[in-house]
Amino acid sequence: MMISTAQAAELLGVSATRVRYLLGKGRVKGAYKVGRTWVIPLFDGMPVVTPGTRGPKRNWSKRTEYTKAVIHVNQKVIRQNLNTGERNPVITVKRGSKNVYGHTVEVNGPCRVMYRPDDPLKCGARVWIETISDFEVISA
Repeated sequence: MMISTAQAAELLGVSATRVRYLLGKGRVKGAYKVGRTWVIPLFDGMPVVTPGTRGPKRNWSKRTEYTKAVIHVNQKVIRQNLNTGERNPVITVKRGSKNVYGHTVEVNGPCRVMYRPDDPLKCGARVWIETISDFEVISA
């Protein structure tokens, strides 16, 4: 069975203007025009309207996701260096899944020193420095 825009609007519970808008966007399944009149087929007694996409995705104000860097001193390496006489790097910088080791770290921006004896990091560190700023690790 085929119906008009006014009949489709009544079945869908929307205005005829909204039905014409949906028809213009091609969102009514099987609808076609005969002259200046839209002909809308019924499926199980109702016109089928495909869901909208809510417009294009925005790209004008995306926030930059900053990955914080965690800098801490590895006490196990300090003890190992004392026992063996070596000079392995004792400072660890973790950003994401990457670890960088060094003797000196220069942080080029704001940072904060954290002390959490009841909530240490996964590696066991209870004191560390967090920053989202750039940093430079010096190995020697």
